[in-house]
Amino acid sequence: MKKLVIFISFLTLSTAQAKEKKKNKEKTRHHISIFHKKKKKVVSLPAAYLAPDVDTISISASDSNNINHMLSVLESELGKPYRRGAIGPDRFDCSGLIKYGFSHIGWILPRRATDIGQLGQTITTASCSPGDLLFFSGRRRSKKKISHVGCVYKVEDGKIFMIHSSDQGVNITDITNSRYYQERLIYAKRLFEADSTSATIPAELPCN
Repeated sequence: MKKLVIFISFLTLSTAQAKEKKKNKEKTRHHISIFHKKKKKVVSLPAAYLAPDVDTISISASDSNNINHMLSVLESELGKPYRRGAIGPDRFDCSGLIKYGFSHIGWILPRRATDIGQLGQTITTASCSPGDLLFFSGRRRSKKKISHVGCVYKVEDGKIFMIHSSDQGVNITDITNSRYYQERLIYAKRLFEADSTSATIPAELPCN
C-alpha cells in the first residue's frame, strides 16, 4: 500500500513537471514570435530628416541672391549664445547655426558638422568667397576630425572673416590672424556652384 502511494505521488509530480515544461515552452515560443515581428518592423524617416544628395545640393541654388540672403540670416543671429546641440532660434551650436542659415534658402543640411563636411567641392582658402564653409578639428589639433564649422562671411584685403557659433556665441572671426583656427583648419568647401564673389556683404560689422 505504501509503495502504491509513493508511485501515485511520483506520477502526479511527473505530470505536473511535464505541464510546467510545456507551459514554459509555449511562453518561450511566444516571446520568440514577438521578437521576430519586432525585428521585421521597418520605420521610414520623413524626407526632411534625410541628408540631401551631394549632387543635388551642389546645383540646387546657384545665384548670389541665395548667398546674400543666407548670410543676412546668419548676421541677424550675431550675439546669440552658444549651446551644444542647439539649432535655434535662440541658441546655436556651430552646425546648428549653419543648418539654420541654409534652411532659409530651402536647403536641408545634415545635422552634424562631419556630415556637412561631406558635401560640396573642396577648395583652397585662397579661393574662398562668401558662402563657403570652413571645417576645423577640435581642441586637439593633431586629430584631423571635424568638430567645428563656420561660414565665410567676407574676404577683405586677403583676410577671411568667418561667421560661426563658438564659446563666445554667434560672432565674426578673422581666421587669417587667428593661430588657433589656422592650426585646426582641415579644409574649405563650396556648396554653391555659382561665383559668389558678386555677393554684396556689409562691411560695418564687429569682428573678433
